[in-house]
This record gives sequence, structure tokens and C-alpha cells, in this order.
Amino acid sequence: MVYSFARTMAELLPAILGCLCRLGGVPEVLFIDNDSAAIASGKGRHAILHEEVAAVAGHLGLKIVVLEPARPESKGQVERTVEYLETSFLPLRHFESLVDLQEQSDAWTAEVAHRRHHRRVGGRVGDALAVERGHLRGLPAVLPDVDRRTEVRVTKDGFVRVADVDYSVPPGLSGRRLQVRVSLTEVVVHCEGNEVARHARSYVPADVVLAPAHVRALRQAREARSRLRDGDVELPKIDLTRYDALAGAISSAPSPLGPSANGSEPLSEAGFPEVVAR
Repeated sequence: MVYSFARTMAELLPAILGCLCRLGGVPEVLFIDNDSAAIASGKGRHAILHEEVAAVAGHLGLKIVVLEPARPESKGQVERTVEYLETSFLPLRHFESLVDLQEQSDAWTAEVAHRRHHRRVGGRVGDALAVERGHLRGLPAVLPDVDRRTEVRVTKDGFVRVADVDYSVPPGLSGRRLQVRVSLTEVVVHCEGNEVARHARSYVPADVVLAPAHVRALRQAREARSRLRDGDVELPKIDLTRYDALAGAISSAPSPLGPSANGSEPLSEAGFPEVVAR
């Protein structure tokens, strides 16, 4: 069992892959309901899968069969499994995040669910699963990439919005279009192929996710802009004699005209013709 807080294709594909990894192999057929996360059009035997779903199934060598609508008996076992989880695992259970929920569920499955005796299979669930795994095909050496990828524009305040949640990015990227990779647990932002931000994914609508480093950099940038606007900027004193030294204009003999205001010798001493205003 793999959990998510949404029912879109971006959550369905990682869930399918996660279930197969926990199952330990790939079955010949996967039966699914008429869900818009997987179905682009049609229903039942006339359903057409989304291209992304069909691509993942092809990579795994998995045949997907869409159940006919209004046929609850065709998925009764699945409904009973969900009911078992809702009544035996979830009550009075607390979790801090989706990762925490998944870890608790995996541990409970191994320690409790797989050890129980199931009347329908005539034995313990774990023993029946071990027999079933002998009929599964192995997972491919390279698993399909099921993370969602999108491109978003950075706001004036330095955020990118993904699924109604704002994630911070470093200052100086306002108005640029950045590439975002979204998984069930994290959001990674790239700029021209370079990673610029990585956040734990939030499922809270209108949430704002800030990285401490981005907050500090943003505060420093705002303070710098404020000083420039107010004219409160201290510039170091520039020593102009270094330019004379580069031109070979420094003479060991004192000039009768005296040094210039910045401490350098007059141009006539440096070998330049005098310019007389007429």
C-alpha cells in the first residue's frame, strides 16, 4: 500500500511503482478502476490510457485492464483490503508527514498484516505472498522515472508555485522560468540544468515553504536595495596614484609645480605636453 494526499496522475504513477517494489515483482495484468488519473478518455474496455501511464506500463511490461463501470464485484477484494486498513491500521494513529505514514504502514504490514491468518487464502498472508512472488516477473534493472516535471516562472518575491504551494528560490531569479521536478515527498528546482532549491513537498493549500538560506539572502538583498535607494552607501577612498604608477608617471624628482590634488605628479613631469587654454 502506498499513500498520497491527492489522486492525480502525478501521484498515481509513483504509487503504482511503489506497490510493485513492495510486492517484489511485476504481475502479468494490473486491473484498475475508471479513474481520470489513469484514463484519458472512454470507460471500461473502450478506455484509453494517458500517454504517461501507458509509457510506464510498457517500460515494466505490464498489461493494464480497465474494469467495466458499475461492476463492484470485480474489485471486492480490493475494497475489503482498504476497509481492513481503515479499521485496523489508521484508528488512533498519528504521523508527522507522508513519509512517516508510509514507514509506519510498511512496518505494520510486515509485523501484523502479513502474519495474520486469512480464511480466503487458507493460511497466513505472508506465506501466500511468498508463493505468489514465485510467479512474478522481476522488476527492470532501471526503473521508470515517474516524477512529474514542469516549468514555472519565479514571482517578484522569489517563489515558484507548484500545486497551489509557494516554494522559495534564491534571490535574483525573479521573472525567470525554472524547471521543477515533483515527487511524492520533495520539490526540486533547477535553473539551466543546475539545482537551485530543494524542499520537502507540502500538501497544504496556499502554504509557503521557505528555506532558511533563501530567507537570509533575501533579507540581505532587500537591505542592500534600501541603502542604495536612500543613498546610504559607503564607498572606499580610491588611491589614484596607482594609475600613475601603471603609466610610469611617478618621477623621483620633485616637481616645481608641486603635486596634484590627488598626490600624483603633473602631466609635464610625466612626459606629456602641457595643454594651455587659449
